[in-house]
Amino acid sequence: MFLRVNARFYIILFVILCIFFATGIVASKVYIDNNNITIVNGEPFFPLGLYIASDPNTDASIRELDEIADSPFNTIMNYKINVGSIEQIRHYLDAVNERKLKIIYSIKDFYKGTEYYPGKIDNYEGEDEMVRGVITEFKHHPAILAWYINDELPSKYIPRLIKRYKTVKALDPDHPIWSVIYQVDELKSYLDTTDVIGADPYPIPEKPISMVSEWTEMVNKAAGTKKAVWMVPQAHNLSLYSKEKHVVGPTFDQMRCMAYQCLTNDANGLIFYSFPDLKRDPLGFEKRWTDVKRLGTEISSLMPVLLSTDTIPKVQLLSGAQHIHFFVKCYDGKFYIIAVNTSDKAQDAEFTISEEVKSVKVLFEDRFIIMDKYHLKDTFPSIAVHIYEIEISSR
Repeated sequence: MFLRVNARFYIILFVILCIFFATGIVASKVYIDNNNITIVNGEPFFPLGLYIASDPNTDASIRELDEIADSPFNTIMNYKINVGSIEQIRHYLDAVNERKLKIIYSIKDFYKGTEYYPGKIDNYEGEDEMVRGVITEFKHHPAILAWYINDELPSKYIPRLIKRYKTVKALDPDHPIWSVIYQVDELKSYLDTTDVIGADPYPIPEKPISMVSEWTEMVNKAAGTKKAVWMVPQAHNLSLYSKEKHVVGPTFDQMRCMAYQCLTNDANGLIFYSFPDLKRDPLGFEKRWTDVKRLGTEISSLMPVLLSTDTIPKVQLLSGAQHIHFFVKCYDGKFYIIAVNTSDKAQDAEFTISEEVKSVKVLFEDRFIIMDKYHLKDTFPSIAVHIYEIEISSR
């Protein structure tokens, strides 16, 4: 009798677990591997996301999730996630998960004395209690990708950030912590406060577009191999935050150039800023959102390549090195040179490849390049991106 009851118990347990896995309601384990790639439930994941700002307890926030779910983006970072009750937040997280999205959960305002400090969330009051309460409530939720603990806080907060980092890691060792700063000259001071670090260069329209490469290089130089890098490319019109209303936001080509500057300088994720600013852009939401989705679709199609860790051939850039940034990936028997011109002037580039090439296709341009044995020559228009899909003769 005992054996029959025991067997029945395990059968029921097995069925329940199967249902949980099938419906996606089992908590996810997320970590950063030795290649700084994000791993979700054992599978590589490239965070391609958007900053948003929606109250979880409104119908509009659910409609917004539907809009984002019907796009190439897989991740959101919601500034207003903590508005409402715990149950309202949980309902919102359920909606995120149902749409197969991930959320970087923001606790970046849980510092008394900062501008948006809430003081209380539901029955949790005060810094420490809010942190412990929110993480305990939601750390097992399958929508959670990471915790966001710092949004541009100045260096005087570093002692508090270190303490907060240790608290969050103790409460939830199964999700990484992300921080974004603009204080790129002080990057090393922030390394003990986060697992993933990012910066938010917004050069358009006043600064050289190459600022994105410079900042991403600085982040990676400071992080070394110890931290993943999720950058924040500009999608918004800076005039929305100033009195200069005649300024326009970045064009599709400018956004594409900035995104690939991040990628060619070893970014492991891209979270674009920001969806609500597209809604209030003077050019109109449809125009701006169409451009952002087009770029997202392109990057999403390259995710298997971006996430690959296969051995690559040796590639050198003989000319154009001052303005051309590139990286090399190998996937499914082919290898890829992904290159971007950071200059507003056309650049000639010549690459040498250590293996004999069979064919070179330029993705998203529907053209092929005839190579001179081991040399690939091409011209990059202003701020252009070229993605070469290369077949090796010996493969």
